[in-house]
Amino acid sequence: MNIDRGLAVICAIVLLCAGGCSAGSGGNAPATEAAVTMPPSEPETVPEPSAETETAPEPSHRGKLIGENQDLLNDEQKEAIFNYMDRYYEALSSLEMKDLSDLFASSASGQMAFHRNAWEYMIEMRRMQKSDLRLDDYVYRMWILEAEERDDGGINVDMGEQSLLRFALMPEVTAEYPGYWHDFVLVQENGRWALAEHMQWEGAFWNMLKGHQDEDLENLENADEVFAERKELLLSQMAEDMERRERLPAAAEEDSPIPRHEYDREAAVAYARAHVDERNEEWHDYSGEGGNCQNFVSQCLLAGGIPMDTEGSARWKWYDEVLNDDSEKTGCTLSWINVDYFCAYARDNSGSGLAVQVDADFMSGQAGDLIMMGPPEDWNHMVIISEVVKDENGETIDYLICSNTTDVQDFPASAYPSPRRSLIKILGWN
Repeated sequence: MNIDRGLAVICAIVLLCAGGCSAGSGGNAPATEAAVTMPPSEPETVPEPSAETETAPEPSHRGKLIGENQDLLNDEQKEAIFNYMDRYYEALSSLEMKDLSDLFASSASGQMAFHRNAWEYMIEMRRMQKSDLRLDDYVYRMWILEAEERDDGGINVDMGEQSLLRFALMPEVTAEYPGYWHDFVLVQENGRWALAEHMQWEGAFWNMLKGHQDEDLENLENADEVFAERKELLLSQMAEDMERRERLPAAAEEDSPIPRHEYDREAAVAYARAHVDERNEEWHDYSGEGGNCQNFVSQCLLAGGIPMDTEGSARWKWYDEVLNDDSEKTGCTLSWINVDYFCAYARDNSGSGLAVQVDADFMSGQAGDLIMMGPPEDWNHMVIISEVVKDENGETIDYLICSNTTDVQDFPASAYPSPRRSLIKILGWN
């Protein structure tokens, strides 16, 4: 797939930032910031400008600004944003930390400490994995949602981003980040524009900020120590979980439920890929109500032939948005839309409906199986495996996943910033 062509034809995106496990399924950013928007679309071939039209030269960056709001920022402000974005992707390409001091204003020491530790967390957690998670290639596009001048002469900028990534792990596969939300605050300093604040509503940043979401980081005492401690905590949680997964025994055949009906894995994965960034309008979207990840995965299972379950004490259904746990074919159960409740249903169900193995041998997964993710205190995310990645000896070393909240397609599971993972093997249904 040609990255430039592929990104040019992306024409639908949900920018969502949801967190926690409320009505929805949880995710990696606060529900209060959720927004649904459409990116500006572009023709696959750009027409030649007329003689009367002056066209600005393309910037020398790996990204591109698209959309109708480009005149809300001047060239120097755009340059400050693209300098940040380029440096970020350079760090992820090499898995080597980059200098941030020229990107941020001198007054933004708290912000710089936050970003430095967030970047270092992403780099170190990717280095810890069996897979080679350096970026082999990437391209990104951004568009301006809103820009507002500040009383101090600075400017607040809300932007969307869409990106296509190729990892050294599988350079022939294009992973897609259909989009997420950036908040920038730019200020003038010594004749240049620099970042005074930035938030990238993506899991690593949200995990790093946890506990300080509502604070002005410039007023945070010993910010570098605070975020360095948080980074080390997350890395230690990941290391502990990797050891835990290594110790998981392979399930004996007699210990696993034997379902009467098979699961159509190909159908489930096909549905997932079709609805990563383009929601199925037949279903309610919980993106701004706690997250859409479990709702998305439940739909994938249904597409794979797993029927809704209204029998017995453990139920799993969605007929409409009204919550209820009765046996009627109305409303929906929390197990359909919430990670913790789905896990409880999967673990406890023994009659009709879904048959699974919970917390299975992590490297025994297949396409169509699920991975539950989150920090130790909160399993808050569910994804579906779209492809198994094997080494030259045929051993599983990673998975590609599809997800809602954050939306990703064919993204390496080991690159996802949640420190804990657990495999849920879908065996079939009764």
